[in-house]
Amino acid sequence: MTNQTANGGRPPFAAYGPASAGYGPGAPVTVPPTIGPAAPGAPAPWPSPGSPPNGSASPAGARPPRRGLGITALVLACVGAIAAFTASPLAWLLLVTALVLAIVHLARRGGARVPAVIAIVIVGFGVFIALIAAVVSGFTSAGSGVDSAPDPETDTYTLAQRLSLPPDRGSESELAWGTAQTIIDSDTGDDVWSIRTLAPIDITSETFSASGSLVATPVEITNLTDETIDSDAWQLRFSTSYRLSDGTYADAAYDPAVTDLYPSRYDITDVAPGATVTFYVVHDGSIAEADEGSVEVGLYSGDIITWTATGG
Repeated sequence: MTNQTANGGRPPFAAYGPASAGYGPGAPVTVPPTIGPAAPGAPAPWPSPGSPPNGSASPAGARPPRRGLGITALVLACVGAIAAFTASPLAWLLLVTALVLAIVHLARRGGARVPAVIAIVIVGFGVFIALIAAVVSGFTSAGSGVDSAPDPETDTYTLAQRLSLPPDRGSESELAWGTAQTIIDSDTGDDVWSIRTLAPIDITSETFSASGSLVATPVEITNLTDETIDSDAWQLRFSTSYRLSDGTYADAAYDPAVTDLYPSRYDITDVAPGATVTFYVVHDGSIAEADEGSVEVGLYSGDIITWTATGG
């Protein structure tokens, strides 16, 4: 039995022999050229180990590292550090923004780290300067608030200190009920008003909501200036009190039912030139005790005027 094809050729396995298809030892090996241009239609040469794949650009043409956020952070940090010397709130805004941009830049890959790192260092310096400037500014403001004098044009307390007794007409002793005392403006020497206290009266028999006995002492003031004295003006700033015979001060009664008929000094309205207004010092107590006590009017200058039944 023979193993031949129908046409008498070689057996089929002969095509897969050692010398076929260029795989056998006798098959010549052709090496493609590595230098010079390839012939038309020839396969492309195998890339060398040092060249980038797929025909990409060489390392010399690679994309430069990104510096945008880092440079921006550096500029903002410098401006914020300069503004920190002025204790301006803008400095904090610039420094915080620069710090955020620097951190974001460092978190990215492929970016230049030097500008962002320098920005963070400058931010730290700026924060230190801003804190010192804030402390210095706070001490300066506190010092100016303590040492600054009140504005005499608006501070009624300061202006009221000008009310005083006249040097040649003042009385350092107690005055009798009904004796008038002139008050002057110590800055100009002009008369401001005249004041006198009348004898106390018993108002216990009248119907009031206040408990106990009530005594009201009338006080009259007369405007001696050429202008109307406003109820809130410094010319009407003074204190009144009733001192008992034992040296203690009686509690003033400000019941609305009482002040409607016997207004206090807080109820004084505008006083026209030459006009006289009356207010009352009302306190709990008997009329007998009131006759032995005294009424004191204190001025902001430190002068005190006293009226008693035995004064004179």
